[in-house]
Amino acid sequence: MLQALRDKTARWIAPTILGLLIIPFALFGIEQYVGGRNDTYVARIQAPPTWWKSAPSFWPLSKLWTTDDISQQDFRQQFDQMRQQQRQSLGDAFDSQQFESADNKRKVLDQMIDVRVMLLATSRNGISVSDASVQKTINAIPNFQVNGKFDLATYQRTLATLQPPTTPEVFEAQIRDGLRREALAGRIALSDFVTPAEASRLTNALTEQREVQIVAIPAAVDTSPVSDAEAKAWYDAHGAQYMQPVQATFEVVDGDPAKITSSTIDEAQLRKQYDTDKAKYVAGNQRLASHILVAVAKDAKPEVVAAAKAKAEQLDEQAKAPGADFAALAKANSDDTGSKAKGGDLGWVAQDGSMVKPFEDALFATPKGAISAPVRSAFGFHIIQVRDIKEGKVTTFEEARPEIEKALAKTAGAKALNTSMGVLADEAYKNPASFAATAVAQKLPFEKIGPVVPAAVQGILAEPQVRRVAFSDNLLKNKGVSDPITITPGHSVMVHVVDYTPARQRPLVEVHDQVIADVRADRASKAAAARADAMIKAIAAGQTMAQVAAAQSLAVQPAATLPRGNVPTPAVNKAIFSIARPGAGKQSAGKVQLPDGGWAVFAVSAVKPGDPAAFPPEARAGLMQQIAQANGQASADGYVKATRKLFKVTVAEDRL
Repeated sequence: MLQALRDKTARWIAPTILGLLIIPFALFGIEQYVGGRNDTYVARIQAPPTWWKSAPSFWPLSKLWTTDDISQQDFRQQFDQMRQQQRQSLGDAFDSQQFESADNKRKVLDQMIDVRVMLLATSRNGISVSDASVQKTINAIPNFQVNGKFDLATYQRTLATLQPPTTPEVFEAQIRDGLRREALAGRIALSDFVTPAEASRLTNALTEQREVQIVAIPAAVDTSPVSDAEAKAWYDAHGAQYMQPVQATFEVVDGDPAKITSSTIDEAQLRKQYDTDKAKYVAGNQRLASHILVAVAKDAKPEVVAAAKAKAEQLDEQAKAPGADFAALAKANSDDTGSKAKGGDLGWVAQDGSMVKPFEDALFATPKGAISAPVRSAFGFHIIQVRDIKEGKVTTFEEARPEIEKALAKTAGAKALNTSMGVLADEAYKNPASFAATAVAQKLPFEKIGPVVPAAVQGILAEPQVRRVAFSDNLLKNKGVSDPITITPGHSVMVHVVDYTPARQRPLVEVHDQVIADVRADRASKAAAARADAMIKAIAAGQTMAQVAAAQSLAVQPAATLPRGNVPTPAVNKAIFSIARPGAGKQSAGKVQLPDGGWAVFAVSAVKPGDPAAFPPEARAGLMQQIAQANGQASADGYVKATRKLFKVTVAEDRL
């Protein structure tokens, strides 16, 4: 009956909609033929309406679809940011030609498309994020804090120094989008819990034990002759073992601010800085707050607003009832996805304009322990609970002096260091031989290191990014000077190659003795492996480990019940737990090579089932969480791929 009803409904819905669209087509259809369009997108994501998922995408029905374009500017900005990150990470090893390849451009674009698909999905699923959640996330970012607290001036200054500079509005929109994607991923992950049965199977496997006997077969010393032909054949087949790595000698300047003598700051500078940042030293009032949000759009119809207000008033009445649990009410009813799971908790909120004005006014007008009447903002109606209060305090100049002096000295030192490093770079690029003299003249920390090979570097050369640049082919071959290599913000290193010897394969005559030793070691290992195979075959035929070991004049290690892990060694343990379980009255035998070239033969005679009760509860919970997270990520990735197939994605490759 339901299916029949759907069929009948479908038969009249589509014609009705098509009929309604005849008028706009007649009035505006000509634009498709006369008014040309100049599209500049690199990708266009189009989603059908949620109420008509099979809606055609041709005009004018395309007007029903939601369209999101990734512009050339969007793509270029993202691509440039990724180029800058990789160049900073790889230094001279960065390959700009490879980065600019069509494949890499498409990879970056696909990542951007996936993000836009998720954002469209959040809108279609009614996921929104309140201003309070956005602000709380921003407040928690250390780069925007002074003495552990969010500072508005620092926030605005930091955004202005980003590349490209970013406004608070743009940054907050980015944070909001990120929180929306997290909320969607969280919803998807809710279905990826680990059942008790799955956890039990896993802990059973992890706590399983095996009874085993082990015999070690040493690689006997081989003293038989090695012919010239054997030695040559081995050398040709294993040439990589006989390489002499590249060696180089470097001059290094480590521009670490901690190694630079601090500048002296006079009294006038200190007081001027205090006056400039005075607002920072006035701690505003703060409220420890929770809230319940009844979401309603600011342009909602009057009847929708009235319904939301009625709901808010009802919740307000429930929250103020004796013995009411505000956190439980928030978890059950709040539309703020950022704070709902935490019972509406917003943490400490400062009176600094970081919240929308109606919310902030109501928050700071509410006494400690009280709950406000519903107050409307652009996001809906808020019921606010004030759990605690911190009054403001002014930090005097003398109290702030050590902090100001330290900050100004650091800034002055960094400026001087930056100037000196700039002079070094300019002079050294013109004449690499002047590197050492310029470094000394600029009073920069300088040292000569080498000759060294990459595997043996120490100190600042051992930093991965410095080593990568120092031993890059381009720098070595040209005996050049590197660009400043960033270790941390404000700390950079420059390297000059004084001399180097390329990597080379050492000739056979030079490594002849080593080759002979390697051939003999290989013979000995193969002989031990053959003995192991013979023992395994005998055990399979029904002999005991004691019998086959005695036949080989080898000692059997005492039988042991082993758990999974590293006993007696990781490789041996892995081999023991990888072999099939033995049948009744039988043994499962195998072998594994030892680090010294010998072999170990093992025989598993019994398997003791795992005991989940032996698995510590904390470890069990942690294991379940790890598996759930992995499953959740896989589900989120799968959701994006599946959703992307439902949308229409158009890519303009020629505009990348």
